Amino acid sequence: MSSSMSGGSTSGGAANDLSGDARRLADQASASANRVATDAQEELARLRGQVERLMQERVTPALAGAADQVSDYASRARETIEDQAETLSETVRERPLLAVGIAVAAGYLVGRLMGGNTYVYPRGR
Repeated sequence: MSSSMSGGSTSGGAANDLSGDARRLADQASASANRVATDAQEELARLRGQVERLMQERVTPALAGAADQVSDYASRARETIEDQAETLSETVRERPLLAVGIAVAAGYLVGRLMGGNTYVYPRGR
């Protein structure tokens, strides 16, 4: 009986050793996972900072430049339209009959293009 008890206590000691080893391995794995998670968070924060810096250094000035360019184009277009409208007004003042004739011809062409075969009164009446 004493030999079975000593065998039982030896297997109990081995089980305790294995249990302790398993706990240590679990603690080490948990610590490693925590280090990896912390490292990943730090790397993400660093990358986020780089992206924000690039946005401020490159993208924002590029957008500002594009906005200035669009504003310049719009200003030029407005000036061109105003100049053309003034030129047209001067021409109409100088040659009113020509302006009326052009307006009549344009109206006729638009009417034909929009379905000029319709009449106000049907022919059958």
